[in-house]
Amino acid sequence: MLRSLIRPFNLQRTTLLRQSIAPVAPLYRKFSQSFVNYKTNTSTYTKENVHDLETFLTLIGRNCIEHLDLFEGDLNKFIETPSKKMKEMGIDTRTRRYLLRWKHKFVNNLEPLREHKRGVKKNGGERKSKTVKAKRKALQRLEDKEKFSQEEMDAEHRGERLF
Repeated sequence: MLRSLIRPFNLQRTTLLRQSIAPVAPLYRKFSQSFVNYKTNTSTYTKENVHDLETFLTLIGRNCIEHLDLFEGDLNKFIETPSKKMKEMGIDTRTRRYLLRWKHKFVNNLEPLREHKRGVKKNGGERKSKTVKAKRKALQRLEDKEKFSQEEMDAEHRGERLF
């Protein structure tokens, strides 16, 4: 290590260049001349453009428009309504949470209004999947067994089997 510090700088540079196989890259980077297509926000459904509750509930989807009468069609009443009051109005938990999330995003202008689709569980959800698959397989085996015994009985009645 001490020798590398004592050697002159030019000698170190030439030995490094000889050791490297790839050519030395230029000190500056050339930028490409191709044009990049940037996605522009074509959505006009933001806080500035939505002024009534019917439009708001229609845009966020999930059949939230059915709760329009509870807020008397007033957007300000909806924005001022807390979760506990929505619960007393009879809005179920899943829809209430969805409405509250969108209310927060709308008031703070975080995201353009659009529908977030509900997730679909496969095989009864992550925790139940083994049980659901096992039950499905057991039912399939039971159906196959019943079908086989029915076929055997039909064959015996036709005289194809002698037991």
